[in-house]
Amino acid sequence: MLENIEEIRVSDFINSLSGEIDKDIRELKEYAIEHDVPIIRDETKDFIRMILSMKKVENVLEIGTAIGYSTLVIHKLCKDAKIVTIEDYGERIKIAKSNIDKYFDKSKIELIENDAGIYLKENKEREIFDFVFLDAAKGQYINWLNDIKRLMKKDAILIADNIFKDGEILESKFLIKKRDRTIHKRMREFLHTITRDEELNTYIYSIGDGLSVSIKK
Repeated sequence: MLENIEEIRVSDFINSLSGEIDKDIRELKEYAIEHDVPIIRDETKDFIRMILSMKKVENVLEIGTAIGYSTLVIHKLCKDAKIVTIEDYGERIKIAKSNIDKYFDKSKIELIENDAGIYLKENKEREIFDFVFLDAAKGQYINWLNDIKRLMKKDAILIADNIFKDGEILESKFLIKKRDRTIHKRMREFLHTITRDEELNTYIYSIGDGLSVSIKK
């Protein structure tokens, strides 16, 4: 417990030093907090910014638009990149469209209103994307992996967020509620697969709610 308290103190201190200076991102974050919309944590946002500041990207795939917060973080840093972002939850799509109209260069954004699995299967192209951000239904990560890899260029980066699922993935399945055991099993399978996949170099970080970073060989 003391370790957890210390981690929280360190995280809060770091976040206080890296305050949001972009007014659009700050405004969208405030909306998400006010309306109880899950968005990426500040540590995750800063990590993505660090990765993208070191790598020039032309084509981005985001799976899980929500209201467009993480999309905007990427767009602000990679202004010339084309972003394809996927969302299938109707209420969030409406808000995302409004935010795209307000904050984005719309020529750089394509919002796919569909199930990610359908889009990935139907898109038969290869090696399109330099950067993929995966933050959607956790139980589907493993099912989407092969199609995501097919769409990644050599040296492309895949970041998967919330891989610890509020710590549940670290627990034995017998300590997880029965209704959550399928997600628990699939996420562990996803992590086992990507860390042993010969096409990827994968690193796991305890940033935010856990994230994986995979680079296609």
